[in-house]
Amino acid sequence: MPKKEFKYRLPIFISAVVVLELVFWVLVWQLLSIFGVFSDQGVGEQLSFLHPAYAWWFLTVPLLMAIFIYQLRQRNQLVEQLGSVKTLRTFMRYVSTRNVFIRYFLIRNTIVFAVFALMQPALGTKTIKGTTTGVELIFAVDISNSMNTRDIVGGETRLIVAKRAMNQLINESTASRIGLLVFAGNAYPQLPLTADKNAAKMYIDELNTSIISNQGTNISAALEESSRFFSKEETKKVLILITDGEDHEGGMKKAYAEIKKANVDVFILGIGTEKGGIVPESEEPRALSLKDDMGRSVISKVNLSMLEDIANEVGGEVLLSNESFPNVSDFLTQINTSSETNTVDLEFKVSENRYQWPLGLALLTLLVLLVWEAAPKREIK
Repeated sequence: MPKKEFKYRLPIFISAVVVLELVFWVLVWQLLSIFGVFSDQGVGEQLSFLHPAYAWWFLTVPLLMAIFIYQLRQRNQLVEQLGSVKTLRTFMRYVSTRNVFIRYFLIRNTIVFAVFALMQPALGTKTIKGTTTGVELIFAVDISNSMNTRDIVGGETRLIVAKRAMNQLINESTASRIGLLVFAGNAYPQLPLTADKNAAKMYIDELNTSIISNQGTNISAALEESSRFFSKEETKKVLILITDGEDHEGGMKKAYAEIKKANVDVFILGIGTEKGGIVPESEEPRALSLKDDMGRSVISKVNLSMLEDIANEVGGEVLLSNESFPNVSDFLTQINTSSETNTVDLEFKVSENRYQWPLGLALLTLLVLLVWEAAPKREIK
């Protein structure tokens, strides 16, 4: 028996592995290109991955290759050290480079297809039906400069507290869709009604007083825009008006009429104090104060009586708070209670997750590996 039958043919193994990897990844690249993974045009159905970050686990393939090569080299060095063929026959078994390559092929395929399954390939769409509460909740948020005033317990700005209150209302309400508009000297839609609450919270977190250059507190424009912002569906409609209520620019009668016509429930959250505070130039903690035409610092005070007048006109409720965490439990109780009798049938189109395909291939190659390892191998004579 020649000595070489106790050694692995390392150059052949390495060559076969390199060819395998090159052919495999070229085919994968071509397949992904056909399904538009690398295309930005978005024409037709495209394959995408819901969790592409798992692609880093493909680095286990070269690691596996290095482990196999290291073990084969160690075996070959041991054969050289033992010397004669007679000694090798006593202490060593015959080896098969082909069997080692098959083992590598099956293990690496199990790993590769498992990683593809973790990345969760999505192709095509499917329709999901469900029933949810039919409450539409829209926030109309004052982002005028006065919302930077720090008359809040703890020294935070009014806008920071407003954001915190909105996030709490989103998290704890049963509203099915959330919308957002902002106002200062005028009102502007920021986020159309959406069932994606995470998106709504993201838009809220990005609010600041520099979004609108036309300053002021045009509450009438906010009410009118809000009345048009709701859908035409027969659902419960709730408006949360968040402002420091410092001033308004007229036109309220028309705004009241629009809100009543749209059958909107209005809740007003006043942020700040009636004593007021100095309005800074920005939201920065050490920002200089705004000055009026006489060079005096501008003071912003919450106009509670005006907010109560608005609530009386539209049949709404008012909550005034200068706390870091406003107690909006009364608002939540009424929103959630009213939602119990308002349900809507929804249909969502979502990407069809095809993780089963690569997962099935991974399990198949793993099963083949286990059966192959358990099967008796023909010894070399």
